[in-house]
Amino acid sequence: MSETPKRILVDTNVWLDYFIPSRRGRSVAIEFLRDACTAQADLLYAATSSKDLFYLISSEHKAWYRREHGSLSQNAAMAATSLAWDCLSVLSQLATPVPCDLSDIWMASRQRELHSDYEDDLIIAAAIRAQADLLVTNDAKLCSHAPVAAMSAEDAKNYLATL
Repeated sequence: MSETPKRILVDTNVWLDYFIPSRRGRSVAIEFLRDACTAQADLLYAATSSKDLFYLISSEHKAWYRREHGSLSQNAAMAATSLAWDCLSVLSQLATPVPCDLSDIWMASRQRELHSDYEDDLIIAAAIRAQADLLVTNDAKLCSHAPVAAMSAEDAKNYLATL
């Protein structure tokens, strides 16, 4: 890869790092996404990631509230759900969803021997469908097995900085 990747598919775990303050990879995710936007790359996400992001962001904030307050109030639950919706709104401003249909499910099933994690296989199918130049994921196993160019958010941030 000798030029700025034009189409970058960002895996669910990188988006989670971006949206959840307590995650270890948050600062790197923020820097990577900032640099990708500055480079005018087309950021993409698998449409299937949006449901995972919604659930996990809401669940993480509810769990945080329970740890801090002992139980979850109705208002706190509604706030966590509202926050998840807000994060999806930001996601749609930063990136474009890659749709999923039966052909993606078929493609994901073909990745099973290579990488048996179905969610990751749907990410691979999205990267193939979108003809992504790069898949950015913090899943080392997915990076090592992806049939498309793949690197971690840290490596992608460093790569973009060299261009």
